[in-house]
Amino acid sequence: MGGLLSGASTIFGSSAKVDIAPIIGAPDNVTSELTKALVAAGNERNLTLIPGSSGGDYTLRGYLLAAPERRGVKVSYIWDVTDTKGARVARVTGEQAVSQGSASNPWGGVDSTVIRSIASKTTSQLAAELPGGRSASSSTPVAATTGAAAPTVAAAAPRAAPAPAKPAGVVVAPVSGAPGDGSRSLTTALKKKLYADGVKLANGTSANVYTVKGIVKLTSASGGKENIRIDWQVIDPSGKRLGTVSQQNTIPKGSLNGPWGAIADAAAAAAADGIIKLLPKSS
Repeated sequence: MGGLLSGASTIFGSSAKVDIAPIIGAPDNVTSELTKALVAAGNERNLTLIPGSSGGDYTLRGYLLAAPERRGVKVSYIWDVTDTKGARVARVTGEQAVSQGSASNPWGGVDSTVIRSIASKTTSQLAAELPGGRSASSSTPVAATTGAAAPTVAAAAPRAAPAPAKPAGVVVAPVSGAPGDGSRSLTTALKKKLYADGVKLANGTSANVYTVKGIVKLTSASGGKENIRIDWQVIDPSGKRLGTVSQQNTIPKGSLNGPWGAIADAAAAAAADGIIKLLPKSS
């Protein structure tokens, strides 16, 4: 991940304090333990990470997604470092393979070992760029905490085999139903991810193209939260729906009413594999 924080050493001073904002996307027990693990791993690398809002010089905001794989689960994480005005000054991304977990409960296999690994890799990337940071050869164990049952945050396995027709390309239709700038951000993020993965993109006027249509739905939940579901429908040139890749999560109410930022990137990254599996290989 070298270079992700290129130039950060000119932004951070050796005494800079970095607040850890509430982590989005994972259940409460995971985010609570991960926050503690980040503090411990940061201390080993001479980084000052502080949970909550302490008036620090910068804020670390985390977004996590867990998606079932053929064997186990893949946890994807994105960390944005922002200044006091909210401008992003750095980003750290990565993935962690988990041998346990399922489509119905992808967070079930995320234990203390997995959490410490994510914290270690995250702080190592930060320490490599921040003045005074240093690498660490070991991680301090962090006790597990209890919390709410794990919500589903997953790209569902494709439910149908792709049509054999050779496509001219793929159109990503504007996402509908998303609050804030979600329609634009999700659409753009998925286009970038599919293109980076080798999928040929086309415009709406081209013939014989496949279409990916994103639909976002929000429903109320208890405790000041709401449920979000994103369905990515893959449609062949004849209009037949080949399958749907679905993502679900429980989030603080209203937290996506503004800019989606890294959340759109994380959602697109988690959905792309399932979408590509529904498309003919020739696309």
